[in-house]
Amino acid sequence: MKRLAISGICLLVATAAFAQKPAKPVSPTKSKAEAAVVKAMLEAQSPDDQIRTADELITKFSNTLYKSFALFTEADAYEAKNDHAKAIVFCEQALAADPKNFDAEILDANITAAQTKDTDLDKAEKLASADKMAREALATIPTVTKPELFALTDANWEKMKAQSGSRAWQALGLVATVQKKPDESIADYEKGLALDPNPILMLRVGRALEAQKKYDEAIEWMDKVVASPDSSAQVKDIATKDKARVTGEKPK
Repeated sequence: MKRLAISGICLLVATAAFAQKPAKPVSPTKSKAEAAVVKAMLEAQSPDDQIRTADELITKFSNTLYKSFALFTEADAYEAKNDHAKAIVFCEQALAADPKNFDAEILDANITAAQTKDTDLDKAEKLASADKMAREALATIPTVTKPELFALTDANWEKMKAQSGSRAWQALGLVATVQKKPDESIADYEKGLALDPNPILMLRVGRALEAQKKYDEAIEWMDKVVASPDSSAQVKDIATKDKARVTGEKPK
């Protein structure tokens, strides 16, 4: 649960906002050695360290209760490294280990939608797959009880579910964007924003409005990104550059 791509930046900038990692494990492990590796995986900061510790856990403790989470951690880390193919492979493995791992399904949906091009011969198939995964995740989220693997408060669990739902709506918005359906994409992004005020989704709304030549509305959304307390310096810089571009596109 961590990182969002907006043409050029890592698909999921906030799953370190696509969600927050649980603070610590609480489910029993079979040994102190396994517990130590789980702890190291949760504390790993760089994608390479996340991949290394998650792989170590799965390799040394194949029956670990944290298997699906570890596989998702690897998927998310590979996406952070822009290795989309490996990210999808690990999403699929995470889902094989736990079909209710909606974060893996949502990440897969976002990557698939974001990487689909108009020139792809299998464009329709890819978009249908992304749409299906995102909608399945949205249906699954309300049915899943708070996981016993981590020390989560009820409030944190509800927040994490809301963030995941927001990312699912982002995937649907990306599908609509590739399909050249800006009104639908905006509606999907706004549904995501209703769950989590993610500045990446604000940027996406602005760009969708730009595509419709609604320049003043697009600029308003880019200003919202800059003003958002959740925007990183990188995201604010992108929004500032987007605003300059849109301003230049406006009829004189």
